[in-house]
Amino acid sequence: MRREATDPVTGTDAEKSETFDQGLAALGDWLAMAPPTGEVAHAARRLLLDTVACAVAGFRNVDVAFLQSAGTGHALLGAAAPLDPTEAAYAFSLAACADEACEGLAFAHGRPGLHAVSAGVGAALRRDASLDQLIDGIAAGFEMGGRMGGLFRARPGVHVDGTWGLVAATVAARRVLGGDGPALAAAAQSALCQMPASLYLPISQGADLRNSYSGHAAAAGLLIAASLAGGMTTPTGAVGAAGGYAFDRDDAAWLPPGRRLLLEGYLKPYPSVRHTHFGIEAGRRWKQARPAAQIADIRSVRLEIYPEATVYCGNRAPTSPIMAQFSLSYTLAYSLTQGDLTPSAYEPAALNDPRLAALESLIEIAPVEALGAGGARKARLSIETGDGEWCAEVDGAPGDASAPLSDADIADKTRKYCEGRISSDRAERLIADILEGPGDAPARALLTV
Repeated sequence: MRREATDPVTGTDAEKSETFDQGLAALGDWLAMAPPTGEVAHAARRLLLDTVACAVAGFRNVDVAFLQSAGTGHALLGAAAPLDPTEAAYAFSLAACADEACEGLAFAHGRPGLHAVSAGVGAALRRDASLDQLIDGIAAGFEMGGRMGGLFRARPGVHVDGTWGLVAATVAARRVLGGDGPALAAAAQSALCQMPASLYLPISQGADLRNSYSGHAAAAGLLIAASLAGGMTTPTGAVGAAGGYAFDRDDAAWLPPGRRLLLEGYLKPYPSVRHTHFGIEAGRRWKQARPAAQIADIRSVRLEIYPEATVYCGNRAPTSPIMAQFSLSYTLAYSLTQGDLTPSAYEPAALNDPRLAALESLIEIAPVEALGAGGARKARLSIETGDGEWCAEVDGAPGDASAPLSDADIADKTRKYCEGRISSDRAERLIADILEGPGDAPARALLTV
């Protein structure tokens, strides 16, 4: 008897949903039977270290007093109070994205690692898992979540954090809690049943509520994974039914097992949204080429860049950190002044600096179609001073898959982000333990005070 083409309850193509279900099952089996080794495991370790460093720095702006429920638990590095595993997953994620310095995956147009690491950390604390078990969970969450990011395209007005990232979080936590292949597929189905639609609105108004999106996904993913481990049952057909009004599904983007997205992710050298990095890099080159130049001598600055960057990062004269993180003009002005961009760019002293504000007001931002032709991402910076004009074109940024940060770069970033938050000795142990330490070490000992 021939099946109905359309499911009478969900309105989805029943045969296509079955195909997706088979695909999820294959992915779950692949992830469970081929845990990360070699360069894949090392990429996951690099991702973990980078995200921990971002969280240590970000905790300076996260008040955990109202997040802790009992005053007992685990004191994460950089946090001011102990937290239980679910609270830790939430707060860790808030802190990790507070400076907009954590990872990303171009294929997914988002950051599966932020969600997978945060939920994985919570699950590792809950289970007292080893570093290898945490790394395995992070890799599984990244691969499954990254694939969902490629499949589901957020519509205008929707921010990707916390949406398909719930899949990355739930799968990561379920793996750390001991899930096999079918359990990982069920975790993805469970997350897709409740994939939220997070609004882009807070960023446009300078509200850091956006930082809670991934935190909510991390905490929810951990709780969903724990419920599944306890016997909660899940439906099938979630890929075909998910999305609703917030996402468009690109079936051509479905990736079967085999391709390791973890090897395609990028780690950021600068704490700001990726679109700003081209201008920052150009600004750093100017500062390096003219170390004696005075900012007061600058007469005009023009940044030409691919149009997409101007859509998301057009904030001028930002008054809050998140507005500044999404500002081409502010991040460029800061890099011209300091020769770099670090989390200190978002401290009140910098945001309220009249000299920096005056320089930012000089900067002209111009979208140029040719700089984004064929999917390219390029920028061109022109600066006029009393000594003449200086120009440079940037066709990539450090951290891209084609120019990845080295282990030494990540270690230096960790030292910089941990400075003033934890001791230098503790930072050095963190770097050594995560990048090269034994896999059977308790993850809790690496991540807490």
